[in-house]
Amino acid sequence: MHQDVADHIVKNIHCNPPVHLTYGTGPAGSPRLRKALAGFLKSTFHAREDVDPENIVVMGGVGGINEAFMWSVCNEGEGIIIPRPLYTGFSQVIPARSRGVLIPATFQDLEGYKSLDDCFNPEMNHKAFEAAYMKATKDGITVKGVVIAHPHNPLGRCYPPETLRVIAKFCNKHKIHLLVDEIYAFSTFENPEIPDALPFTSIMALDLEENIDRSLLHMAYGASKDFCANGLRLGMIYSKNEGLIGSMASVSMFGWPSYIIQDSWATMLEDEKWTTAFLEKNQKLMADNYAATVSFLGKHGIPHYPSNAGHIIWINISKFIFPSITDSDGLQNLRHLKLGSDDEMKYREREGKVLQRLLQNGVFVAAGSSFFTEEFGWFRLTFTVTRDALEEGLERVWKTLQEVRKDAWAPAVQQTVEHGFKSLTIGMRLPGHSET
Repeated sequence: MHQDVADHIVKNIHCNPPVHLTYGTGPAGSPRLRKALAGFLKSTFHAREDVDPENIVVMGGVGGINEAFMWSVCNEGEGIIIPRPLYTGFSQVIPARSRGVLIPATFQDLEGYKSLDDCFNPEMNHKAFEAAYMKATKDGITVKGVVIAHPHNPLGRCYPPETLRVIAKFCNKHKIHLLVDEIYAFSTFENPEIPDALPFTSIMALDLEENIDRSLLHMAYGASKDFCANGLRLGMIYSKNEGLIGSMASVSMFGWPSYIIQDSWATMLEDEKWTTAFLEKNQKLMADNYAATVSFLGKHGIPHYPSNAGHIIWINISKFIFPSITDSDGLQNLRHLKLGSDDEMKYREREGKVLQRLLQNGVFVAAGSSFFTEEFGWFRLTFTVTRDALEEGLERVWKTLQEVRKDAWAPAVQQTVEHGFKSLTIGMRLPGHSET
């Protein structure tokens, strides 16, 4: 996929000195790209209303968008609610310049909680957000907004429209902002494991006039995932809040992406035939790699949470970390081992040793604790690499788990990972993908 993007850029982008070698029209974004994005949001995201390019700001990646959003809406000590498990990048940008506070919305302690499926249930989301808001208020934290990843990262599912409405209503009730990060919007695929899985529906495609003040609703998107172009460093926010748009444009002044890079993405968006074919090809490759991955996991008895969106699979290796208390499927007896329990320090020590052993074997899989998971044992594995790399990486993961089980957590001398090892990250997206 990387080569497809590279070929399109080489063929279609040409340097226009008056536009590309000057300051252009300023830091809010290339007029060409903002116009192309406006059309893309209307035609492909199915925005219910016409999209004004003036309501778009382009910055250096969606991570930069998220950080600038936090800086714009949060003062020091104020909070942002994010449902658990959550993308670890959010936990990094909230306390950065704004010195804000992350407020995780938890689910497993809620009455009626049964499984991870409840993380997408409208009623359970309402309970989780209200509980998080009440606790933050009790702790003296002023809540300024909610951020969600849709499709979800790390669970790899899309939120139902009704759940999005519930979250929007919650934000409107408390007069706080809602930012929906849709960076994985079209990184979706067919999965026979969940034939009734919901497709992606953008927040912009919903009629929310009666649910939320439009000045509180914002959407982020970027080139990194769907267009396999992390290196372009391009992200955007769409908002009808003039104050927010102005604030973020002012922040972008200190590092906006060059116009020639912005216009390279614009050439793709303007080429609707190419974009449609590219996204479809990407989705097919994702489906194939996902199927190969879950086949391997099933063969080796490693449970996973079925997904149909994003580049990741949420896998559970708890029976390798706590072999004496887990049963054959590794899941049923872990409810009492939630993060925050008395066993947390022991778990974190063992999780760290698993990570170290993975790196020693030249492969990286992200630990669940970095995603604020509520239950021990979960890791995030990214499957969008070349097939050869995927197969080799999975074998290295299995080798690691066998070593861990063989050691049976006997005391061992801590080893130092040598610099310069060749680590194969399942998730580097070697064929043109990239990890978030």
